[in-house]
Amino acid sequence: MAKEWDNIPDHLAEFAMKQNVFFIASAVGEKDDINLSPKGVIQLRVLDDKTVLYADYNGSGNRTAEDLNAGGRATILFVSFDEKPLILRFYCSGEVIPKGTEEFNALCEKHYAALEKDSFRQVFRFRAYRVQTSCGFGVPEMKFISDRSDKSYFKELTAT
Repeated sequence: MAKEWDNIPDHLAEFAMKQNVFFIASAVGEKDDINLSPKGVIQLRVLDDKTVLYADYNGSGNRTAEDLNAGGRATILFVSFDEKPLILRFYCSGEVIPKGTEEFNALCEKHYAALEKDSFRQVFRFRAYRVQTSCGFGVPEMKFISDRSDKSYFKELTAT
């Protein structure tokens, strides 16, 4: 049975940060499609019981930013693939902090100093208004191998 909170409890923030992958779904208004993107958790930070940052790498699309800039909302989904099943959702509003702004630079310096911030195109700041868990027993158990380290393919995709 699902449980809900109006903020992010510490134990769920810890769970989120332990996952290797998460998903962001976003939409705005009456669009007939919903954007859904898998992401690596290394760029995610839970700052407090309402605030989540995500440093976004360049990629093939930028729909999450488009949706947030148009006043849309997002759901961040975490799924346990290990022996203890759980699904966690953060229902959020959000904003885009563009690369090159003072705020972008300050956030990268404070929260992403160990990462290659030159590859980021923006930082998303999400404000969770509802948090929900569900059992996750329908999700298969899988093992994590590694984060991707070969950036050559990434450079080919983003070169224009």
